[in-house]
Amino acid sequence: MPLEFTKSLFLQSLDEWGDFPSKFKALPSDTQAEFLRDQGYDSLHDILAHVGVWWEEAQGIIRDAIENRDRPPHKYDFDEFNAASLARFKSTPEADLLTWYESQLEAMTTLVSSLSDEQMKIRRVYGWLNGVTLEHLKEHGFTAPRFLVLDTLQREWGGYVERFHALPEEKQKAFIEKQGFARFRDVAAHVIAWWEDGLEAIDAISKDPAYQPPEKDTDAYNAQAISMFGKLEESEIWKKFESTRQSLIELIINLPDETFDHKDVQAWLRSDVIDHYFEHAV
Repeated sequence: MPLEFTKSLFLQSLDEWGDFPSKFKALPSDTQAEFLRDQGYDSLHDILAHVGVWWEEAQGIIRDAIENRDRPPHKYDFDEFNAASLARFKSTPEADLLTWYESQLEAMTTLVSSLSDEQMKIRRVYGWLNGVTLEHLKEHGFTAPRFLVLDTLQREWGGYVERFHALPEEKQKAFIEKQGFARFRDVAAHVIAWWEDGLEAIDAISKDPAYQPPEKDTDAYNAQAISMFGKLEESEIWKKFESTRQSLIELIINLPDETFDHKDVQAWLRSDVIDHYFEHAV
């Protein structure tokens, strides 16, 4: 059964977006630069413009949907839309941009808070809210709040194997080739191995916050994982993938705040649960 979207989930995402500017500015300058480089943006200014314009766009669409107003179908050229968003605010002073961003955040929060349970079931409503709040936070965030880690494990990774097997054969082949693996089971083995590595590291940190995991040769570790899991029947690979995913979910639900908020645990969860999904997304 598909995981339902809830009003609480979207409001938590918006709360996280509210803290995004101040948390970003609190990062060391080299960490900021690395993040922006990885994201493909020149500045925090550009990210806020990108996110805020999609909120602005979503509000009209959602209001039309809940009021049952006809809206002509529109196919977005995402590159064009995103470029126009940045151009629109290119010359806007940072203080003015931040004021506008906060006004859009407030408008989105008010809109989401006003939705009834029935309105939350409208596909266009929850689809757009997912795209511009939750999904955007997974793609453009740098923190790993508990709700976001759990949603990624349950929603994204939860349907991962099924989504791949639902693809036509030619798309499966194209995906595997693009990922640089010989077989999809090798992608799964790679993911499982890093999850197991994280489970071990988090357990060690919970016992000793000063614990430092040993350095790994990433290529050698990946090759070892593929070799080790290559001995299993394919059906056993999927069982192992699912059992490890469930172990992570249980851990995240029950992990004490002091361990969950440990900087190394946060870094691992962001990297190997959230960001890793987007590296291998089907």
